[in-house]
Amino acid sequence: MLDRRELLTLGGLLGVASGGTAEGTAVATGQANERQLADIANAINSLKSLLTQQLSFAEILEVRKSQFTYLRANGQFPDFIDVGIDIWQGIHDWHIRVQQPLVLGRDANGRYTMMLGFTALVLRQDSVPTLIGIPYDQR
Repeated sequence: MLDRRELLTLGGLLGVASGGTAEGTAVATGQANERQLADIANAINSLKSLLTQQLSFAEILEVRKSQFTYLRANGQFPDFIDVGIDIWQGIHDWHIRVQQPLVLGRDANGRYTMMLGFTALVLRQDSVPTLIGIPYDQR
């Protein structure tokens, strides 16, 4: 989502472009100077990058690649993939950001699990934080 401050800043800059005033600076006869136009362009680029970031799936991209590789090789999605805490938190935050329901649980060994599609991600807090393990089925 857009931050309120960013939205108001963009609105103020667009007001300058339309001949209004922002921060006490008057624009004569509706023409903006080069600095104001650069500020507007920067605000629009910032807004564009925020929107792109909101719609990206960077947090789950590497896990999905692992799932797809396993799917092509075995004809089904893996039952489990071990992940480190950084990957776990990124996927958790992704679920919240895109408002997907979180399905959390524990496996037989007491480790935390989180569903991502048909695959249960198993938190391995004792490993490297960026771990994406080799996918596997129930043993």
